[in-house]
Amino acid sequence: MDKAHHIVFHDDIDGIISAAIYLHNNVGDDTYRLYPVASTSRGEKFEAMVKAMWLKPESDFLVILDYENHRDSSLWIDHHWSKVIGDEPVINSKIIYNPTATSAARLISKHLKANPNVQEYSETFLDMVDVIDHSDYKTINQIFSDTHPLMLLRAYIERSFHSDMMFCRIVEMIANTHFNFRKALYQLRLSKRIIFDLQKDVERTRKAMVVSGSMSIIRQSRPGKYPRYAEFYINPKVKYSVRLSTISQDKIYFQVGHNKWHEESNEVDIGRLLSSIGYLLNGGGHYSVGGGIVLNKDTETLLDDLCINLNDGESSMSDEMEKVGVDKENDPIESKAESMVKTGESKNIDEARKKAAESADEKKEEVDAKEE
Repeated sequence: MDKAHHIVFHDDIDGIISAAIYLHNNVGDDTYRLYPVASTSRGEKFEAMVKAMWLKPESDFLVILDYENHRDSSLWIDHHWSKVIGDEPVINSKIIYNPTATSAARLISKHLKANPNVQEYSETFLDMVDVIDHSDYKTINQIFSDTHPLMLLRAYIERSFHSDMMFCRIVEMIANTHFNFRKALYQLRLSKRIIFDLQKDVERTRKAMVVSGSMSIIRQSRPGKYPRYAEFYINPKVKYSVRLSTISQDKIYFQVGHNKWHEESNEVDIGRLLSSIGYLLNGGGHYSVGGGIVLNKDTETLLDDLCINLNDGESSMSDEMEKVGVDKENDPIESKAESMVKTGESKNIDEARKKAAESADEKKEEVDAKEE
């Protein structure tokens, strides 16, 4: 059998472009399979996925891009800081690792030799990949208004229910059009309307957001339910954001990020902070953004620890948490939440607000679906 490339890639813009570059430049006529993986699939889930590949040493080549390494990998390329390897870059035939690199896509483009038989392409798009992966936008408004093809693709991914086939088709379309993104998006039937839909989603975020000190907290029933960075767009005074997403009965996926447009700079290495918290199932990231998985029973402990580390050493979870933009007399969410607490349907006001907001979101989604 011909050589088979098993290409694992993170299901974000950097991972998608990394996979497209590898597919375009290094696969040629060989057989390949694409495996998009979410941040929530690290650890045991990732181990099970690799095991299910039934890799044959004589013909299968496991490539892991912009994601955690695996002992069976033939080639691993990543720019996320690893507590196992540390700060120094490692470049050899099996590992291309550099925690100072701006993106995995740029690492691939720099260190992997292109197939001389493939069509050349411009690498100018890598600048936008770097911007997106590091949230290095000029202003918060750029996120919700920029119509650059990669920003449109980012917005589409934000709003879509993720599926393996969706990510695989995007990677293949980008590679097959030789990184002509406007042509790729046209063939994927994606347009500027995505930005308008994203702006509508921001308003839904407002009702689900609470603030503790300089930190906002959003609890969501699934990852990506609300647009990323909406917290900073809604309330520019928020310095850090925390997202908690239910991924199973006993596990929560969390994301932590610094508001780059805040008047105060970030002085906390979020990636290393999360790597050092012992009770997390996994955790890590970059200096100003990170995430991981925590058991449901440890969620409040995590929030308290984050408050202490991100709110200048003072925890304010118990008595200072306030809902953003709430008019207690006229807000139907708040009224319903208070009613749920009084009737015993919810144990506390925070739980009640979450249930009331989710119920309102479901009704709004039903109305939006009927209108469309």
